[in-house]
Amino acid sequence: MSNRADSLEIQRYSDLATNPSTNITVMSEPRRIAIVMSRLPRLINPQAMWLRGLRAALRRIQESGDLLVIANGTAGSDFVRRGAERLRIPIEETTITADLGNASPDEVGAIPPQDRALLATADLVLALQVRTNGNIHRALQERLARNSPVEIVDLPETHPRAVRDDLVERGATLWSPSDKAQSALGSCNHSQVVRPSVCELVPQLSPDEWTFLSHTTRACTGRWPCQSASDYVDSILDDAGDADHSAIAALEQIVTQRKLLAASRMIRGGHAVVCLTAVPLLDLPPLRKFQTHRSRWDFEPYGICIRQQWLQDRGARPVIYGNEATWQSLEQRDRPFFQFTSSPSSSPGTDWSVEREWRHVGDLDLHELPAADGLLFVRCYEDAVRLSRSSPWPITLWPDPAEATLD
Repeated sequence: MSNRADSLEIQRYSDLATNPSTNITVMSEPRRIAIVMSRLPRLINPQAMWLRGLRAALRRIQESGDLLVIANGTAGSDFVRRGAERLRIPIEETTITADLGNASPDEVGAIPPQDRALLATADLVLALQVRTNGNIHRALQERLARNSPVEIVDLPETHPRAVRDDLVERGATLWSPSDKAQSALGSCNHSQVVRPSVCELVPQLSPDEWTFLSHTTRACTGRWPCQSASDYVDSILDDAGDADHSAIAALEQIVTQRKLLAASRMIRGGHAVVCLTAVPLLDLPPLRKFQTHRSRWDFEPYGICIRQQWLQDRGARPVIYGNEATWQSLEQRDRPFFQFTSSPSSSPGTDWSVEREWRHVGDLDLHELPAADGLLFVRCYEDAVRLSRSSPWPITLWPDPAEATLD
């Protein structure tokens, strides 16, 4: 009797599951969804298309009730994780198995094990930004060869056309998120600033008239000094006021905070100093060099000039150029101002003394810097307009005609 009842119950469930007219909902397990992308640039643009796609992908997973799988060390994982936390999306950590972690190069190609593990775990992969023949491109090709689903987040400038067409031919599908889904995750923590449409520029002084020291800026890759990792990621996801980390934004930080922050990187002895140069502004452009080993310029055409006497009154001093013997002979109070004349790691013949460097030990407070003793320089007129609302100091243009423009 019991066996017959069990059999009838099994048959009844089978009928309910296959009959569309039955009023029953069969709960399915949430899918495991992975968001993947190729290596990101060092300087993150908060309005980049891959970020818009990420915001949309996260909202899609939130609305579907699916599970987000994440592997530490994959491109953009910090942004994916923080976005999921913000939207309260359940997360599953992917672990690298021994088979994947110990596989030979011939077995895995050059695809990192964390990328392989992530794609192997996911029921569905959403591809945000894929470089031609990169690790993610090849990993997606392998996944599609196994008939595992891949959706390409189809937004402009995210995938080369050849990559998009290749993956679609192999079975990937396209998903185009709405504009609303791509919007910033939270309310921006800055209000729209009404900027002036014009500003007055001051003429540049000749080298004979020059009585300033200059501090140049460059883009800040990663978080701002004193900014937490989570606040940095949040600012990018929210496209907030401090999300721009370009060279002009770095100068804007100086103007807003009225402070030059000391740094110890590349300073022997680990002394935190603010570096400046006595080279007149008109003579600075030829000193600007592209550092191939760092894939960036040594400085950008943005910065602040400060009257030399004002700096001297606050302890700034010219650098002491020399060799190892010079360093050994210096008293401790003089060592923050030491610089090798020619660094062993630099190109042959490089003479750092041409920079005519000065240093100030510790952060430099600019709250009391008079308008007459300060001067900002920027690359173009639009940058000058951007800074004119918040700067108490006059503004001039970078003197290189190839980069500074009034257009």
